[in-house]
Amino acid sequence: MRKLFGRLYYIVKKNMGSLLVFEIMYRTATFLLSGYCVQTAIDFSLKKQGFSYLTAENYTSFILHPLSVALVLAVFLQILFFLLIEAGALITCFEASANRQKVTPGDLLFGGLYRTFIMIRKNKTAWILAAALPAPIMELHLIVREVSYIKLLQFSAQQLYKAVPWHWVLFAICGLLLAFSLLFIYILPSCFMTGGKIGKRVPEALKIFRKNTGKTVVGIAVINVLVALIVGTVYLIAVIFVVLYSMLTKSTAMAAGAVLTYSRWLDIGLGLAAGAVELVLTLAFVFVIYEKAYPDSVSNWKKRILFPRHTAKGLRLRRKIAGVLTAILLVSEGFYGVYVMIQSRQAAENIWNSVGITAHRGGALMAPENTVSALAYANDTLCDYAEIDVQETKDRVLVLLHDNSLKRTAGLKENIWNVTYAQVNKLDAGISFHKKFRGEKIPTLEDAINFSKGKLDLNIEIKYNGENKGIAKRVVREIEKNDFADHCVITSMNYDFLKQVKKANPDIRTGYIMTMTYGSIANVKYADFFSVKHTYVDEDFVAEAHACGKEVHAWTVNYRGDVKRMINCGVDNIITDNPVLVRKVLDQESDTRTGFWELMKYALRI
Repeated sequence: MRKLFGRLYYIVKKNMGSLLVFEIMYRTATFLLSGYCVQTAIDFSLKKQGFSYLTAENYTSFILHPLSVALVLAVFLQILFFLLIEAGALITCFEASANRQKVTPGDLLFGGLYRTFIMIRKNKTAWILAAALPAPIMELHLIVREVSYIKLLQFSAQQLYKAVPWHWVLFAICGLLLAFSLLFIYILPSCFMTGGKIGKRVPEALKIFRKNTGKTVVGIAVINVLVALIVGTVYLIAVIFVVLYSMLTKSTAMAAGAVLTYSRWLDIGLGLAAGAVELVLTLAFVFVIYEKAYPDSVSNWKKRILFPRHTAKGLRLRRKIAGVLTAILLVSEGFYGVYVMIQSRQAAENIWNSVGITAHRGGALMAPENTVSALAYANDTLCDYAEIDVQETKDRVLVLLHDNSLKRTAGLKENIWNVTYAQVNKLDAGISFHKKFRGEKIPTLEDAINFSKGKLDLNIEIKYNGENKGIAKRVVREIEKNDFADHCVITSMNYDFLKQVKKANPDIRTGYIMTMTYGSIANVKYADFFSVKHTYVDEDFVAEAHACGKEVHAWTVNYRGDVKRMINCGVDNIITDNPVLVRKVLDQESDTRTGFWELMKYALRI
């Protein structure tokens, strides 16, 4: 193993400069292009399906639509095509290094394109298998990072995780997928270095794996650990630099916001760097083993690649042209990156303004949720709103309750639509909280309104459970009966409820609750504002909502770093279990420390 890694070190180091420039250029360009194509594909599919916005509620029907499936496959093919070009470029680099030759970034790009063209011409559609089979094991770090960072992928993974009750099955499938991918890890060097048909190369790749199973497994494991250490170390150093830069150039109030903004870009860079380093080292490792098994195919590299029919003068000219184009591309990418970061920074610096505070579930941190005591806590902590959840009993009495079942909060294993108000009124809502709240009643909506009059505005969330289709109109009547329309808003995840509210009383403000966000919100006309899970809120969404004349409320924000990020995004209201913390951050009190270690926690999300 020592000799293998020594050889790997040599072939990477020999053309390290060109390899580094090529990877930065290529990864950045393909990342931007892929991102644009994905966004365009989603927007196109949304439009064709008649959706103005992608939410958790319409996600399943959207993603399973034939058009969406076709576009997903098209994007997948595009990514595989980009991977094939990159792999061809890297093999070109390693072959040159193995023959003690220097190459330029332009040579690598040409080599990748040329080899990909030859492979597709000879193999028609079979090239898809050559790229797809080893991709999971070669791009493991990139896949993990992008799934955890890209919101749509993250949400898709969460939905899949929820859909499968036996989570071990998912982990087992992932393990089997990686093991299967490992079997074909030699297929790309075999195809590129022989130029033959993939059908003949698969047995050769499997033969190499069988003869070097132990070395391959250990080597890939070592490489993955090494990549994690390298990328993690670089990321930590970059975070420290960002924190120190923010402390030196920003005010105390703005330092945390700057760190959170810049760390977002570091996250993107981390994913790209992890994918690049892993692919380079993995391909270099399998190249070294392939070289040992078939030394003749490496020694004949000049007959297959790098301008075989051109003179030395023509080669120099082509290299100069490739160098100029590479430089232009790098400078363009650099300016674009700086522009985006400046825009993000300026947005963060201009929106540290007054933000409303809403106590989640009435004020569930210090009192039982959805109770009068919780509303009293929200009032005592000077909240602008208290958010309450409304459902109705079997006899159509509106009560405050979050879950469908009374089990968690009141100890009764019954759904709310199966019990009468008389039964609900006998329950103890303080049973699962501190003993001083024993005997706390589950209040009606009227109780909550009567307590809040003159003290507190209410964010009334109407819960949809499939048994309460007429609840929206009854909530409106209750509000009108108590003359409370000017002191409340009505929110719901069920857009039809908001439509019913607006038709019953257009003056009551409504908010559409979304667990994820994507698409155009211009046509969401029955919502005056959007109540969005904070992990899916960013500057672009807030800017679009504001351009439509609508506010953005973020939920449920309980961590100081997330509070500051929401402020920097420009949200209008923060829904939280800890209104005292949010108030301290907003007031920039001394308790919101922004020293070095505190800023490091913000950047690292700990």
